[in-house]
Amino acid sequence: MTKMEVNSGASTSFWYENWSPLGQLIELTGERGSMDLGIPKTATVEKAVQLYRARGHRFHVLRLICLEITRLKSRGLNHLEDVCLWKRENGEFKEGFFTSQTWNLIRCKSPTVFWSKGIWFTEATPKFSFIAWLAAHNRLATGDRMLRWNPQAISTCWLCNTDIETRDHLFFECPYSKEVWNGTVRSLVGMGRVHQWGSVIRLISNANQGRSINFLMRYCFQVVIYAIWHERNIRRVGERPQPAACVINRLDKIVRNRVTSLRKIVGGKYETTMENIVFVMF
Repeated sequence: MTKMEVNSGASTSFWYENWSPLGQLIELTGERGSMDLGIPKTATVEKAVQLYRARGHRFHVLRLICLEITRLKSRGLNHLEDVCLWKRENGEFKEGFFTSQTWNLIRCKSPTVFWSKGIWFTEATPKFSFIAWLAAHNRLATGDRMLRWNPQAISTCWLCNTDIETRDHLFFECPYSKEVWNGTVRSLVGMGRVHQWGSVIRLISNANQGRSINFLMRYCFQVVIYAIWHERNIRRVGERPQPAACVINRLDKIVRNRVTSLRKIVGGKYETTMENIVFVMF
């Protein structure tokens, strides 16, 4: 991911850094290259140029390295600092490190999924987005998935104790989770009338109701998923269950607190969001 631009050569490792078109020289020659060329493994480029003595070599790779050293000697070194260059997405090396560029180079890219906007948005809370992302991929350890790992696992829904616990049942076909969902979103663009997973995920992903409404739809979706998953887990370990009304009141407070914090953002983009909570959700 990096390449050294040699000026003085005093801070660039001759063997271990990428300073020539040949790449990292130690990878080409192995440990024996240091002995064959008479250049110590600890040598800098500057030191290597000073120590180098022209000689004939049997191996082609050694002759190529000699040509690189000769090129440097002909060009001449100067007194400026060597510069570390970072690889960009287009393959070029330039000064300055950018996390986004490096991340795009090392990650495995896949086509953008249709629900990405509903999960990843600027104003989201990371822990809520993460659980929603796992749910979108159907990677939460629900009862039906645990049966694949352990045939003796309890697969019944911990919230209603009737149906098999699947992702789609848990969000939001289960009577308990459906009540929490309806009580949180209420009349928000008709979301209270939609509770099937596929319909809900499409609704929040294709939202075009304006900044405030879109944010409320997506944020409510994520906080409800987080709360339902949390409630399911505490029941699974034997803790006291919480009535749906208590969960709804807690989620209402979480949404209001988040909107309050967003209203302080410079530019006033969320000044009307609290009003939308009052007029749309009640």
